[in-house]
Amino acid sequence: MEKNIEANSRYQIKFATLVSYISIAVNIISGLLFTPWLIHQLGDGDYGIYSIGTSIITLLIMDFGISEAVAKYVAQYRAEGKEEKVTELLSLVTKIYLMLALVFLIVFTVLYFFLGNIYNSFSPEEMVKLRNVYIIIAVYNVFAFAFTPLSGVMLAYEHLVSLKLCDIILRVLTIIITIAAIIKGFGLYSAVAANAIAGIVVIVYKLYIIQSHHKFKIDLSYKDNDMLKRILSFSVWVAVLIITQRCIYSITLSILGALSGSNEVTLYSVSSALEGYAYSFGSVISTLFLAKISRQLESGDNEGFNNLIITTGKIQFLLCAIILGGFICVGKNFIELWMGNGYGITYYMTIILLIPSIFIWPFMTASVGLTVANRVKGPALVNVGTAVINIIMECIMIGKFGALGAALSIAVANSFKGIALIFVYKKYLPIKLFQFIKEVFLIYGIPLAIVTIVGFKLFQMLNLHGVVGLTVNGVIIVSLYLTIIFIIMKLVDKGFYNFIAGYIRRGK
Repeated sequence: MEKNIEANSRYQIKFATLVSYISIAVNIISGLLFTPWLIHQLGDGDYGIYSIGTSIITLLIMDFGISEAVAKYVAQYRAEGKEEKVTELLSLVTKIYLMLALVFLIVFTVLYFFLGNIYNSFSPEEMVKLRNVYIIIAVYNVFAFAFTPLSGVMLAYEHLVSLKLCDIILRVLTIIITIAAIIKGFGLYSAVAANAIAGIVVIVYKLYIIQSHHKFKIDLSYKDNDMLKRILSFSVWVAVLIITQRCIYSITLSILGALSGSNEVTLYSVSSALEGYAYSFGSVISTLFLAKISRQLESGDNEGFNNLIITTGKIQFLLCAIILGGFICVGKNFIELWMGNGYGITYYMTIILLIPSIFIWPFMTASVGLTVANRVKGPALVNVGTAVINIIMECIMIGKFGALGAALSIAVANSFKGIALIFVYKKYLPIKLFQFIKEVFLIYGIPLAIVTIVGFKLFQMLNLHGVVGLTVNGVIIVSLYLTIIFIIMKLVDKGFYNFIAGYIRRGK
């Protein structure tokens, strides 16, 4: 039985990783083509309103860490062979979500009447549009909120391929519906409604996947005070993580809108989108290992856990180095081709936003270990400090530097976060930190930094522009990175080389 679980786990992780990268490719390619088209169709002002409307809701609506609790405890019950506890857990959690959805509906209704006071720099016409956008987004999010646990259940039961397919379905449907609606002349509101329609389709698909495999029978009359206490004791610190994370990202758009205006919001949204595309690469692998890490820590397999952390850390560090270094070398040309004139500042803003990723991405799988080990208080407190630093800096910097000030504030705050979390991982997890730093940062970091500097200087001398220049420069820099990585693996990291080669050939 254990061998079957591990075999299925390897299969799901391998192909879910492939589907994830396909999803990322779809998101990036569609975003690179769709985002400028949408901005052109809507205009900078309306696109800024669209971004702000979304940020208000995403800033406020949250499950207070309950979805993470669902994923953690479902995976734990599976590892312990207590399948009957899963239905009990989901029955209890469903009631919690329904009550929270009602609370959010009341909060959003009250907030609607204060939008004019918050965004007093908006013109009357812009305020009317913002209110209408707000209504559409709020209604959909309250509805979708009740189904938040679905992703956690799919993750815990390792329906990873289906879970990642949802991302592709959501993105493709959103784009198709938006384009069709805007061509018909529906404008701003169609872009907002498209996300809601696509989201509902994905919710139905998730329900189908779960019920077709497990046949859960939700009992809304079920009560278990002990289980409720365990959920809440875990969720409170995850809630702190979520709230403070939103004070770093979602609140930025609102502060920009209040202190700078919709045009600065659009500039930041472009850089933030690029950083988000990059982040999606770094977060793929770590999200797939929750069930596997649960089994490792439950069985006391510290050596296996440490090997997993270091191996995934190398992969994520290399992805980060290639993306950051590649963008430093060819990003300016890319921005010019993608967005045209007036967006040159976003090149520097994107680099600034990406730099802290060097400290954060390699440890993403370790962060899953903290969740499984119920050690989320440490990262929650780190996030509190990060949020405080970010908000204080943004209130000072945005008034003077606009979107650039927002990027600088987030970068400083996230750099603090990345470094502080390293000490948290060392304290609570069986991770060999010095081995990690040596095998990940020292072996690969210094050579790749040199390649980035050489590539940047080389492209300055070549001075190639346009699509041809971007293509040539991109092929050169990626080839240089891959060549150096291959040489390092063959000479000093043969274990990692054999792992990658074996994984590709056999899925091990």
